[in-house]
Amino acid sequence: MEEPMNEATERFRTFLKNNGFYIVLVLCLLAIGVTIALIAIPSDRDRTADATPDPEPVVIVGQSNDERLSEVWNKPKATETPKLTPPPLAAITPIPTAEPTATPAARQNTASKAAPPVDGEIIFSYAVDKLIYSVTLDQWTTHPAIDIKAKEGTPVKCVFSGTVESVKKDDALGFSIRVQHANGRTTLYACLSEDVRVKEGDRVSAGDVIGTVGTSAISECALPAHLHFAVLVDGKPKDPQKYIRLG
Repeated sequence: MEEPMNEATERFRTFLKNNGFYIVLVLCLLAIGVTIALIAIPSDRDRTADATPDPEPVVIVGQSNDERLSEVWNKPKATETPKLTPPPLAAITPIPTAEPTATPAARQNTASKAAPPVDGEIIFSYAVDKLIYSVTLDQWTTHPAIDIKAKEGTPVKCVFSGTVESVKKDDALGFSIRVQHANGRTTLYACLSEDVRVKEGDRVSAGDVIGTVGTSAISECALPAHLHFAVLVDGKPKDPQKYIRLG
């Protein structure tokens, strides 16, 4: 038995002697490859580090969100270019013009107007195409006449010649007189006192006293004593100031 073992040992030594360099070279290459592989594979610590999320932004204790926002908003901004405002236009002084001289036709038109039934100030104007405020009714309404302020008891005169059409006490306008004239004209005198001096059917002339100023108009009782005066042409109300001289 010893002889075969010696023979095998001798062959192994001869193999190492002839191929030992190559064996060592192969082992070195294997060692280098294993070392490179170990370096390339990340360690558990590296994997843990990669898996850790990015740290949250550091917030200073005691500093509120409003304070941090104010730091952003309070950063200096670029200076805005001021807008140029044009200077105001110089006021233009109108050239004074001479007062227009009344033409002969205008003077004739004024002269053709009748004398007023009473002298006084208009305190409630004529209005049929617009609304005016009634203090008595506390609402906006039309007014197909003019109210001429005058002291209670002031004589009321007829403005045109004609015939008394009616004398009555109206529920809204109090004591009233209606006179029919030529050319389809009718005049109405209301808010009179009880001192009515004509009756239905009487003929009257311009300037005749037909009654006196009173306060009998319930629909206008918030106003001072006055004459409610209206002019109608063919039954339609017209502005009395076109037919009588006032002021």
